[in-house]
Order: sequence, then C-alpha cells, then structure tokens
Amino acid sequence: MFTSVVTIHVLVCLVLILSVLLQSGKGGGLSSAFGTGGPSGGMAGQMFGGRGAATFLGKVTTVLATLYMLIVIGLNLLPDEAQGTRSIIQEEALRNQQTSPAQGLPEAEPGLPAAPGDPGSTP
Repeated sequence: MFTSVVTIHVLVCLVLILSVLLQSGKGGGLSSAFGTGGPSGGMAGQMFGGRGAATFLGKVTTVLATLYMLIVIGLNLLPDEAQGTRSIIQEEALRNQQTSPAQGLPEAEPGLPAAPGDPGSTP
C-alpha cells in the first residue's frame, strides 16, 4: 500500500509541475510554446476552449495542489511498519540497544591492575 501511495504521489507531483509551467505568467510562460497569440488564439485556444488555458490550468493546479497536500499528510500518518525498512542508522541503534554495552570489549589481562572504581578491584 505504501508503495502505491508513493507512486501516486510522484505522479501528482509531476503533473502539478507541468500544470504550473504551462500557465502563462507576465512573461508568457511555457504556454506560449503552444502558439498562443492571445487568450484564445493558437493551439492552446483550441485545446482549452475560448477562454484559453488560464482558467482550466488554474483549476487543475488548485485540484492537484490540494491532492498533493492531502497525500503528504496521509503519508505522514501511516504507521512506521507500513513505510518499509528503516534506515541503517535506525537499524544499528536498535541492535545496540538489544546488546549489552560491555559486550564486545576485550577482557582485562590478569597481570594488569584493575581500573579505579572497578567493582572487582581491591584497594
């Protein structure tokens, strides 16, 4: 389920980027690449209707932005188990919590004096 939601999220992101780039701003934007001579001229006027691409792309952008925000909130609310494996750092931290901190340390040699404050040392 997590993978399918992430796939939908990526597709929404790509279409949202495309819809924002196609909108004409003050400089004309990428919608001028479709041959718009004005609000209803050129190929964009034929594709999106008499009022041009501004109204249609504005509504598409609003819907996609809302969908994007809802998917982001939904992905954050999914439980950790549904999100797949953890990072390497998280895995190592869990492994260290389960083992004793002294495990893996070398044994003290019998001829060396004990460290001060060691419970097995004699004064």
